[in-house]
Amino acid sequence: MKHLIILIAFLTFFNSCSKDAVPIDSTGYYGKWTLVKMSGSMANSETTGAAMEWQEFYLFNTNGTFTKTRNRNGIKTTISGTYTTENNSDAIYFELVYPNDSELIGSCYGNLKEELYLTANNTLSSTWKNCDGPGLEYKK
Repeated sequence: MKHLIILIAFLTFFNSCSKDAVPIDSTGYYGKWTLVKMSGSMANSETTGAAMEWQEFYLFNTNGTFTKTRNRNGIKTTISGTYTTENNSDAIYFELVYPNDSELIGSCYGNLKEELYLTANNTLSSTWKNCDGPGLEYKK
C-alpha cells in the first residue's frame, strides 16, 4: 500500500507540471516569424491581425542571413541582411545587421542594426519598444 501511495504521489507531481510553453532552443528559430501584435507606449494601445498599422515577417535562414518583409498600405517592402544570436541566461538575443538604411529597421540607435529576443512564451520580440518605438511581437 505504501508503494502505491508513493507511485500516485509521484505521478501526480509530474503530471501537474506546466506544459504550456516549450522553450525554443538555439536551432528552433529558423523559418518564418510573422508579426502578430503591436503595442504603443499608451495603455490599451495593443492591436492584432488586420487592425495593425502594417503586416510583416522575418525569414531566418540557417546560413546566418534573414529577410524582412513589410506590407503597409498595399506596398510591399523587403530587405535582407545577416544575423547572429547570443544565448544569454535569460533569453536568446538576435542582432540583425542591414546592408543599407531602410524604414524597416526598428532600432533605438539609428544605425544599421536591429535587436530581437525570444521570450519565455516562444514569441520573438523587438527591443525597439525600449526607446518609444512600438512593441512588436512575432510568432512562428
